Amino acid sequence: MLTRENAGEAAGWNTSDAIRRYVDDLTRLLAALDTEAIVKFADILFSAYQEGRTVFFAGNGGSAATASHFACDMAKTVTGYSKGKRLRAVSLADSVPLLTAWGNDSAYDDVFAEQLRNLARPGDCLVAISCSGKSKNVVRAVELARAMGLTTVGLLGFDGGTLKPMVDLPIVIESDNYQRVEDVHSIIMHIVTDRLIEAVNREGAAT
Repeated sequence: MLTRENAGEAAGWNTSDAIRRYVDDLTRLLAALDTEAIVKFADILFSAYQEGRTVFFAGNGGSAATASHFACDMAKTVTGYSKGKRLRAVSLADSVPLLTAWGNDSAYDDVFAEQLRNLARPGDCLVAISCSGKSKNVVRAVELARAMGLTTVGLLGFDGGTLKPMVDLPIVIESDNYQRVEDVHSIIMHIVTDRLIEAVNREGAAT
């Protein structure tokens, strides 16, 4: 009789071994994190907060979800209860009408860049999230961001792809497994969120 307990064996794989391999690989990737780059990333975001700059996030698929989550954490978790300055954070992956309008009427490659063209100002920041580092609409957004004078950060995977040499600060998770890369990107997001909460609280205590 097939039960929940023996379903994995019936499918031809050992559930416990598969879980352990996943956890071990994720642990290896976390141990290899470039902590100095993550500190620089947090510093860029904190400077944006202090100077009233806007931070934009862009990504496709799972990375679109990360972009939305990151913008939420920046706008709400970090400074949402502040009576003073707030961190201006926008996910370019969130507006279905704009995404479909630009995708249908122009090209899907334009869906992020054309939103930036409306909203971005010199000194703002774009966080480009792409596991492959090759997403054409993210690449185009970075091209425009650089031309407009934005600081660019890449949360990337694989070998960094096209975006690695394009952004001011690349953070590359060297894995060709999308799930692992997305996991680590999410952990970086929460590390940076924690660091910013501490920095904002210290600033508030000093005033």
